[in-house]
Amino acid sequence: MKLISHYSLHHSFTADQTELPDLRALIAPWVPQRIRRIDRYIELCVAGGLNCVAGRPLPEDTGVYLATRAGAVSTPAEVMEGIFARQDTPMPLHFVNTLGNTAGFYLTQLLKTRGNTLVVAQEQLSFDAALMHAWLDLQQGRIHTALVGGFDEAALPLAQHARRLGVDAQEEIAEGSHWLLLSNDSSAVASVTLGNPIYFTDLTQTLAWLREQDVQHLRCAFTPSADEQSQLATVVCDVGVCSQTGISQGAFSGGSLIELCGWVEQNHKSGIHLARNFSQGNVGSYCALRVDAS
Repeated sequence: MKLISHYSLHHSFTADQTELPDLRALIAPWVPQRIRRIDRYIELCVAGGLNCVAGRPLPEDTGVYLATRAGAVSTPAEVMEGIFARQDTPMPLHFVNTLGNTAGFYLTQLLKTRGNTLVVAQEQLSFDAALMHAWLDLQQGRIHTALVGGFDEAALPLAQHARRLGVDAQEEIAEGSHWLLLSNDSSAVASVTLGNPIYFTDLTQTLAWLREQDVQHLRCAFTPSADEQSQLATVVCDVGVCSQTGISQGAFSGGSLIELCGWVEQNHKSGIHLARNFSQGNVGSYCALRVDAS
């Protein structure tokens, strides 16, 4: 997969913050008029996708693959509170915005694409799962361009959102929107290429695959334990961690992968992206992919 462009937005908050950054200024350069009645979850999707595409003309059949760990949070929470606490009937637009694919509707409408549109959630590996679907469709020739984005919102009040995430209120809470525009067109100009995501059930399988890659740099989308760090260092000389802070969400892996793409482009070397699913009982607890300089 050839990397045509990328975009990464990351915010980190503490639970005592009462305001979130305004996202409208990120959307305004690409949309003639303000989009009304969209919530923060949709804004994160639209802002990330439009800034990644950056006005490029896209083929109509471009596939759009969206990743999120929690989906929309603010609007469904407001709707549920109204129904159960106040016995209110939800407003029609609020009800529509509780649907997981509403953000994709707004984005594809603005981009004027009619290709595959898919929303994927797989805990911390959500972005990697969306990327896998994009790779499959590109390899099968169903599409020639794919827009892959991962986004998760932070919802006010943040102390309550921390409880939803099952974390201590003193920990930083992150939100982000991370995007890749990819192509399999042989004539496309790109300085970075991405391989396909590969899932592993445990660290032993992961290490065996890493030994075959002959790559010196590994970028983790999580903070490795002491045991993981020592074992990874036996097969890869340079083991780094994503610089973004805050509780890891489904979009976080995308931000780490984009950091690695920047490193590969700058150093003209190959690297490995490694993500891990912290949920218990999940098959494929690690996911890796190779990134090469063209």
